[in-house]
Amino acid sequence: MISFEFFAILGLSLVLYWLLPAQRARNLLLSAASLLFIWLLDHQSLVVVLALTLFSYGMGQAIYRLKRNSWVHVLGVIGILASLIFFKYLGFLAGLFDSLYIFLEALPRFSLHHLLLPLGLSYIAFKQISYLSDIKWKLVKPGSFADFLLYNSLFTIFLAGPIERFERLNPQFQSPRIPFKKADLELGSRRIVIGLFKKLVFADWLGFFISGIWNNPSQYHPGLALLAVFGYAFQIYLDFAGYSDIAIGASRLFGLRVMENFDRPYLATNISQFWRRWHISLSDFIRDYIFFPLSRLSSNKVWLLGFVPVIAMGLCGLWHGADSRYLIWGIWHGLGLSVYQIFQQLKRRLGKRKMLKFNAFFAAIAWPLTFMFVSLGWLSFRAFGLPMARHIFFSFEGLTLTLISFLLLIFLGRWLPAFLLDIGARIRWRPAFTLYLLLICLICYSALNTEFIYAAF
Repeated sequence: MISFEFFAILGLSLVLYWLLPAQRARNLLLSAASLLFIWLLDHQSLVVVLALTLFSYGMGQAIYRLKRNSWVHVLGVIGILASLIFFKYLGFLAGLFDSLYIFLEALPRFSLHHLLLPLGLSYIAFKQISYLSDIKWKLVKPGSFADFLLYNSLFTIFLAGPIERFERLNPQFQSPRIPFKKADLELGSRRIVIGLFKKLVFADWLGFFISGIWNNPSQYHPGLALLAVFGYAFQIYLDFAGYSDIAIGASRLFGLRVMENFDRPYLATNISQFWRRWHISLSDFIRDYIFFPLSRLSSNKVWLLGFVPVIAMGLCGLWHGADSRYLIWGIWHGLGLSVYQIFQQLKRRLGKRKMLKFNAFFAAIAWPLTFMFVSLGWLSFRAFGLPMARHIFFSFEGLTLTLISFLLLIFLGRWLPAFLLDIGARIRWRPAFTLYLLLICLICYSALNTEFIYAAF
């Protein structure tokens, strides 16, 4: 994302885009620029994008035109998931088969080879599943092939979202003419610089300082290891939020409104609220296309409160990668959501009067408990998380410092969220300030250059 190719294509296409009078011509220009960007990044990705676009567009037309279209919808979703499994999970499946061979030597042997994952495939797959499902549910009508191609390939959000839905972008593509607004250029440029600042100044340097602790936790004090866990929580947030800012800002330069992807998630006071604020586009997808359909399978409370959240978030974890650590991370959050929902059910049964005694206590621990839960969950998400967890929690010092950290967060929770919101409100953005931040970004980029964490997913 932070590359010469991206900013060169962004600058050139931006000038040509606003010189063209007709919106249809602008859309074609954006499609050509997007396909060029994908081709420069990865030739294989371009082939996959075009193939999946043709497949999903044809399936969408069939779903829309046929009265009995359930089987077409199922076939379309299976086809999209098959491509994702083929590229992303082939190596994972190979490992499973190798494990089976150890116990069942009579099984016929065949070789599975891990393929290079085409860039952006995970996000394209989810966008196309939402497109086919929304047509099936009569929420949208199929657009033109040109608009659908632009929807799938738009280079500003191609690599890591936000996972926009067709119903939000297509009306903008079909606009007679998006008007040129100086405010869009100012807001878009500012948002790009903010994203660069989060990524290059904070996330990358934070990752630089904590990487040694994560790689060799036993060589450091458990207190430093615990700080590194919190540091990674902020690194991955600033890394991905920075990417989203760049994507949203770059889209805004063309007059396109793309949904927000983060809303101060670490200020959430429960795990459900966290997922309404973290990677919002992915959370919306999991809710609408996995959680709700699973919930409709049965009205049994055990199924709804115990199994559905764990299954949905387990799949969310596996979406990030074919690795058990992502599955564990997803199940961790699924269990958290399950416990939270059961707790909410209990509160309703007890009634307001009985809960009044506990409200003050819950209000005091809600934010630190959520932050600690999410931060400790990153232990299973990041590589080398198990040695780090063992080093912290298998020692008296580590457990003591974890408890002290929780108590300190309870104290900070009384004023820190309001303080952070107040600081954000006091910032006055001026062109000179934006240029100053950009200069700092360039200095940091010249000293340390790393990739976006979420680009790997």
